[in-house]
Amino acid sequence: MHFQNNLLKKNNIILLVILSLGIFYRFYQSNFDDLWLDEFFGFWMSDPKLDFYETYQRSLGPGWGQNMFFDFVLKYFFHFFGYSPELGRYFISFIGSLNIILITYLSYQIDKSRSFILVAFLASHCWHLISYSQELRGYSFGFFLALLSLILFIKILNFSKPKNKIFFGFFYIVVNLCGLINHIFFGLLVFAQSLFLLNFLEEKEKFKFLLISFLITFLAYLFLMYPFLIKNLTNEVFWLQQLSPKFYIEYFFPRFFGSKIMGYLYLIIFVFLIIYSRNEIFKKKSYFQLLFLIFFVSYLIPIIYGYIKIPILTDRYIIFVLIPIIILLSSLLFRLKKFKKTLIAILCVFTFFNNYLEIFKRENTKPVFKEPLKYINQNSVQDVVVLSQNIDSYIWLKNYLEKIDHEKFQSLNFVNKEKTTDKIDFWVICYHPLNSFNCNFFDGESKYKKMQNYEYYLVDLILYKK
Repeated sequence: MHFQNNLLKKNNIILLVILSLGIFYRFYQSNFDDLWLDEFFGFWMSDPKLDFYETYQRSLGPGWGQNMFFDFVLKYFFHFFGYSPELGRYFISFIGSLNIILITYLSYQIDKSRSFILVAFLASHCWHLISYSQELRGYSFGFFLALLSLILFIKILNFSKPKNKIFFGFFYIVVNLCGLINHIFFGLLVFAQSLFLLNFLEEKEKFKFLLISFLITFLAYLFLMYPFLIKNLTNEVFWLQQLSPKFYIEYFFPRFFGSKIMGYLYLIIFVFLIIYSRNEIFKKKSYFQLLFLIFFVSYLIPIIYGYIKIPILTDRYIIFVLIPIIILLSSLLFRLKKFKKTLIAILCVFTFFNNYLEIFKRENTKPVFKEPLKYINQNSVQDVVVLSQNIDSYIWLKNYLEKIDHEKFQSLNFVNKEKTTDKIDFWVICYHPLNSFNCNFFDGESKYKKMQNYEYYLVDLILYKK
């Protein structure tokens, strides 16, 4: 008993250290990068000054209904805590931190071995999860809903008391509905759960209960999101290209784990463990089977749809596939009879040092806006014109720039380019994510002369004077 207590205390200390590291990674430099195009678009959609219907119209219109639930969650967060992109990033980092705790709990729910410690470590250090915990987008939040859905699904399958099932069943329906409203790809997770439910055909009460839950969720989703569903299913053009041959070698693993070396390391170990433990995975009612179904379905259905109609598969749309990857890797590694400690040590050491490079040797990968604003703020000319590739991105960007560190830059005056005729001099911030975009809008005007020109990553700062 004394040995067991010491072991439990040691495990708890290790877990606490790992969780603390994971939380640190998510909050450290959470505002390192400025916002990307679809981030300041989402920031614009979540404006707390809008009423409920106006937010719905924005999300269903230019937003195509993607991440709609997240738009509303963010809107009400901004309503209570302030409309600031910096605060929004901290909120996402908080959700990302909760995800580490939830995936660790889910792992222990599935496999009662000490593998949950490895799950906590891999989830804490997974670069894909860290990076999306520092983006003002709904993918980390979707990961959070996916974890809740799986935890509730397993709880319902394990319960014997009807009262408990009804209570958790209600929340299971709500979480799945929110997940579907947040992103249509959440349906892949629910579909995988419904396939796994076929293992319980002989347990009629459980089977019927969950089948009714799926039906209620589906009907409620159709009622709430029918316009969005029709809009997307009838769409013939999408921004994604057809999957390259390289995809069928990598399956996004290099993106998930930070580099090609790490991606191939994880993929090779994962494939080996799936083959080695195939009997355990395909055993009836095994929760490893559930995880494998999520992994398999998340890739297969979007790939098929891509060849039948249009390509729709990208890594962030199936971010929840990291749940089965991380838990299966950890649990199946702990079940190995040979080379277990060696493989775990290799995975942990390489993951830790790759994570160190990603975090502490980080470079800007998004347009730089704060630096030009700081430079303008130090000068006497405070009028700023924003140039972007079209009227929509101009509106989203201007809204974002007006809110960046508002107290620092509140003296700046953002003006429309059509209203510069009475200005003696003014700055131009030109955002050019596309190489073909021309930042020299005022060069053809003889009354203006370009006085200064500074180049930042994807952003130009130009001073014009009469």
